[in-house]
Amino acid sequence: MDILSSEIFQDFKQQGLITAHLGADTRVTGIVPAEAAGQGGLVFVEHEKYLPSVLTAGVATIVTTQAIADKIQLDNTAILLAPNVRMAMAYIRQKYVDRDVYNSEWGRIHTTAVIHESVLVPVDAVIGPGVVIGRNVQLGSAVVIMANAVIEFDAVIGARTVIYSNCVVSYDCHIGEDCILKAGCVIGSDGQGFAQDEQFHHHRIPQTGRVVIGNKVVIGSVTTIDRATYTETKVHDGCIIDAQCHLAHNVIIEDDCILVAQTGIAGSSHFGKRVIASGQTGVLDHVHIPDDTMLLHRAGVHSSIKESGIYAYGPAQPFKKYTKNIAIFQRLSEVWTRLKKLEKQVAELSK
Repeated sequence: MDILSSEIFQDFKQQGLITAHLGADTRVTGIVPAEAAGQGGLVFVEHEKYLPSVLTAGVATIVTTQAIADKIQLDNTAILLAPNVRMAMAYIRQKYVDRDVYNSEWGRIHTTAVIHESVLVPVDAVIGPGVVIGRNVQLGSAVVIMANAVIEFDAVIGARTVIYSNCVVSYDCHIGEDCILKAGCVIGSDGQGFAQDEQFHHHRIPQTGRVVIGNKVVIGSVTTIDRATYTETKVHDGCIIDAQCHLAHNVIIEDDCILVAQTGIAGSSHFGKRVIASGQTGVLDHVHIPDDTMLLHRAGVHSSIKESGIYAYGPAQPFKKYTKNIAIFQRLSEVWTRLKKLEKQVAELSK
């Protein structure tokens, strides 16, 4: 990286991510965290507590808010004003230091890729070693499919979507535009559909639906999303799903939800918009979670939640109630001792 701070301003001012360039026009040679700040570095400062270390390090450029910038007096440093520092961080790092998935060491299409003759591969697509693409697969422009990924027949992959190594997109599943599927995730596997006879033997029920993923969805490594029994398992636009999550058949996740690692959602449950499920959240089947709900501290959701809010623990309870219960739980031994003492006193008085 070798760029002037004024060039960064020009690249982002029209989007409103950077609204002003103050101070010197400096040369930036790298983007670094505040604790590793040094000569030539660009640093994002969204909290005032990071200022002392940054100001003494001689950094080239500071991206910060107007309120923090007012406390900075340096002659040889550029200040880029950002209304939302983290948003500026996201797009500045994407543009200048992100991995270039189109710069493959294998060339555009590796000779070991197996691509069915019915598939039209866009001229700007990148297909890695060992990739298998089945019959009638539709590939959007500028897709990237990395080593050993499998795209089964009749699947649809939207434009600019990146599929990392060892992913499987099963037959007839649809992936939207600008998605990222990280290594080892499986989209469209058969769900847990079995009938049980009188001898407790299990008999497979074919799962013949599909998975539909919206646009700008990120799916973490080794996450599994099961195909629907009849219709669709669906993840809507803008959702972020972390590593090692599991969405069972017929689950619906509305726009802009965040599911953190090891969240498991049983069949036919429905998340509203902007729901956040923290790590190891567990949701039973046929449960509805309303818009703008947060599930915290390994929440276990056994039944539908009627009102938006913050819920925690298992069974999930309103967060204020949960924090009171946890406070009491920490003193449970003391409370139990006092209770036994009171019971003894009452017994003696009743003699």
